[in-house]
Amino acid sequence: MLLTTQEANTFELRAPTAVITALRNALGDAPEVSAEALEAHRILTGTPLYGTDIRNTDAAKDLPQETNQAHALHFNKGCYLGQEIVERIRSRGQVHKLFTKFTLEGTLPELPVPLTAVVASGEAKPAGELTSATEIDGKLYALGYARREFLELKKTITYPGGSAIPRS
Repeated sequence: MLLTTQEANTFELRAPTAVITALRNALGDAPEVSAEALEAHRILTGTPLYGTDIRNTDAAKDLPQETNQAHALHFNKGCYLGQEIVERIRSRGQVHKLFTKFTLEGTLPELPVPLTAVVASGEAKPAGELTSATEIDGKLYALGYARREFLELKKTITYPGGSAIPRS
């Protein structure tokens, strides 16, 4: 059985079905949570989902340092696929994009939606992309990637349908 703390009051439990069933029965009247509520909680807390927020395809490869998953790396173990780029980032200390939580003003986007940053000169330059979004109590929240320079300069970031404001 594996139990890890990811965020305050959030746990991930991986165990055989029989163990999970016994645990659920032991909890008694604890309410079950819908898949939609779990997804909203994941987006609100900024927890990336592999295959949605963390991609490893020909079109997109997200590195652990970009996705705030550096805790998943162990630099004293043997060789692994992607080791060179991961070590290069560690030694140089920076990535160009960061996984970010956003509050949205506008409409709930159909994903994936590329983000566009509005720069002072009036020219649009790609700033990143939204990967997950949800509505909670009438407010819109999203996860995605933003280029570091846009986050540091606090540039306004827009997407088709509104603005994406980075939040901590």
